[in-house]
This record gives sequence, C-alpha cells and structure tokens, in this order.
Amino acid sequence: MGKHIVRELLNEGHELRLLVRNAASRKLPDWAPMVEVVEGDVLDVLSLEKAMEGIDQVVHAAAYVSFWRKEKYKILNINVQGTSNVVDACLDAGVRQLVHVSSIAAIGITEDGSPITEKTPWSAGVRNSWYSKSKYKAELEIYRGIAEGLQAVMVNPSVILGPDDQWENGTPKMFSIVDNGLRFYNPGANGFVAAQDVAKAISLLLNTEEENGSRYLLSAENLSFKEIFTWIAEDLGKKPPSMRLPEYPTLLVGRLSELLSRITGKPPIISLESMRSAMLSRAYDGSKVQSLGLEYRSIRKLLKETAEAYRTA
Repeated sequence: MGKHIVRELLNEGHELRLLVRNAASRKLPDWAPMVEVVEGDVLDVLSLEKAMEGIDQVVHAAAYVSFWRKEKYKILNINVQGTSNVVDACLDAGVRQLVHVSSIAAIGITEDGSPITEKTPWSAGVRNSWYSKSKYKAELEIYRGIAEGLQAVMVNPSVILGPDDQWENGTPKMFSIVDNGLRFYNPGANGFVAAQDVAKAISLLLNTEEENGSRYLLSAENLSFKEIFTWIAEDLGKKPPSMRLPEYPTLLVGRLSELLSRITGKPPIISLESMRSAMLSRAYDGSKVQSLGLEYRSIRKLLKETAEAYRTA
C-alpha cells in the first residue's frame, strides 16, 4: 500500500519524506531518488521525532497484518503503541494534519446484514481477530490525539487489491495460489478496493479541509471470494475453483494448523482467525468518499490488469 501512496503523492506534486525500516539494506523502487528517506519505525520514538521535523502533513500507513493468534502481542505493539507514538510525535512537532490508514476491521457489523458504513458502531466479540482489535484500539489513539489538539482524518479500506513486485505476500499472493491450482473456494464475501483508489482518497484528503475526526470507508464493490478467485483463474488461463469449503471442518483444520505451528515454531499454513474471516459474508457502503471526487475502479478490470502484471513479473 505504501508504494501506491508514494506514487500518487509524487504525481500530485508533494514533497515527501519517508520513514523506512532497515532502509540501508533495502532495495527501494525507482522513485527513491525523488524522496527523502529517514531510517526507523513507529516503535522508535527518536526516529519518529527526526522524521517529523519541519513536516506539515503525515500519512500513517504502517501496520502489522497477521491473523496468527500467537503474534497478538506483536500485532498490538506495532498497531496500537506504534500509532500512539505517531500521534505523540505529530503533536510535539506541530503537524497540521494526520491521515491515518485504518481498516474495515476497525468497524462493527450490522445485525441484519445491511451494508456497513462509517457510522456502524464497533461491536466487541469473540469473532474479532487480534488484528481487528488492534486497528480499533489504534483508532482510539487517533481520537485521543484529536482531544489533545491534533487535526486528523481516517480511511478504512476494505480488502485491498492491486499489482505489486512481491507476489508471495498479502492479497497479491492470491494470484500465485490460483496459478498453482486452486480447487476450493471460501464461502464468504467482502468488500474490495483498488490500492490505487486508496492512495487517491488519501491524496484528496490531504488537499481538502475535512471535519476533524472524519472517517471514510473505502470499498468499491461487494463480491464473494468465489467470484474473485474465478475471475483470477480466468485471467491466468487456469481452471476456477469448484469445491466450496465446509465451515466446521475448515475451522478444525485451522485449529490443527495452529497446533502444529506451536510444535514446529513456524507460522500456520492456515490460521483459525483467517478462516473465520473468510467464512463470513459482509457488505460495505463506500459511497461517502465519492463526495470528494473519487471514482472507484472496476474490480473486474483491476484483476485483469493485476493478472497481466503477475504474468510479466
């Protein structure tokens, strides 16, 4: 996501300073000479202070995404304490505006299955993943900063899709999974949005005076996982998945996979929390941000473009 944000803001003429972990040992993209890089991370307060010097606006997009319950303390530390550190650094440096990249995971669900909006209240429950809890608590840190005088807005993207140069992580991994042959599909459904659209929404918010504490749910279309995997298979010339995963045996596999991971010390192939999420059907209303001038990309077209990028990578 960060790469898409950088490209969008550079195209809009912004001067950028990036906080990058292990910057000295990382191969940065072709736009690297056009930005200033500060090495550090959100848990390193001194590096945050250095990064904030003379900065007018901040986009906080750093987070740790994991659905492995064993990593709950790491998830909470990076996503919650890291956000708290960013808020404090913004306040200390007199930053004019903070745009926080949150998640639909920080928003509640509707009891009747109607589309979820920015106003749907958070609902605590056992089905919430530790990642979901961390993003909700991170938003509380944003509101704490607002109470202390910070100007901040939030975006809550749904499942983010789009091309990348790493195809074994995040949603781009779906293309390599389908390419290797996928027979089963998850029965759930979710909202989906292009990474480029999330970046565009952030750019629009940086150039718009919005009400302090505003949030924008970013979701272009509500689709089933079967539709997504079928379209990817068609674009890669593969046979689409045809077998629906049954709920309870699949959740049992998730539990057994996590049990095995405790023995081997390696991350589970399938985590219980990720399987629970994939079984749920949720719909999201991402229309509010369109008032800022954002036009969502077609998810079907986006998948075709991403498949082409995957084939030529």
